[in-house]
Amino acid sequence: MNSTFSQPGEKKSTQDQVIQDLINKREFQQAESLANEKIRREPDEPDGYYFKGVIQYFQGQIGPTIENLKRALSLDPRHTDAAICLSVLYNDIGRYGDAKGVFDLANQSVAHRRGSDDWGINKKFAVKHLEIADLYFRYRRYDEAIEEYSKAILLDPTSYELRIRRAKSFAKKGFVTRALQELQQLKHEQPDFLPARIQLGMLHYSQGNVLDAEIEWESTLDIEPTNRDATAYLEMAKQARSRPQEQRL
Repeated sequence: MNSTFSQPGEKKSTQDQVIQDLINKREFQQAESLANEKIRREPDEPDGYYFKGVIQYFQGQIGPTIENLKRALSLDPRHTDAAICLSVLYNDIGRYGDAKGVFDLANQSVAHRRGSDDWGINKKFAVKHLEIADLYFRYRRYDEAIEEYSKAILLDPTSYELRIRRAKSFAKKGFVTRALQELQQLKHEQPDFLPARIQLGMLHYSQGNVLDAEIEWESTLDIEPTNRDATAYLEMAKQARSRPQEQRL
């Protein structure tokens, strides 16, 4: 599990911050004692159960973790940290249908709260959409991958790698023109983002447009002369252009 469990995005009370600090320092016994106290004092509030679930996760108690995160969500269905944590945990243990169900509900809560422009929460959901998109891509379900990459891009437009992955999905789907447009637009908007040029060259090369591919990789080397990918791909392209001549000799 990644740091999703240890970085809740909600504003916390002083006691909540103490619990979070103890979790970060792996002082779980003290953290759990405070979480239990919080539950006793505020049995109808979700945060105590959320923190207890986090603590139990780090102690390898998967069943109790799930129960406490579910309890937090039963008290507040819009508790995004509990929802994200539970969804990620379900994913980790192979309960993909449950993971998607929890995630979809949490995603709806973010839509309701979008007016607050909580950048941290948006980025968390962007990462989750990216994970789902990569899974779809791996199994060649490109329509769903494109949809999930698009959602991630809306939530985190600063992650240019997402647009490259969406372009790859377009290309795999057969929408080569759309993939080219995606990469060309990204190159225009971010001329120093070299992976866009590299990938654009690869797409040209895959379509047999070797000269166009070379232009992209050469432009990459103009910006960064030591770029290994561009150097290797240029050499590959030169070898490809030389083969017909060798065959004629």
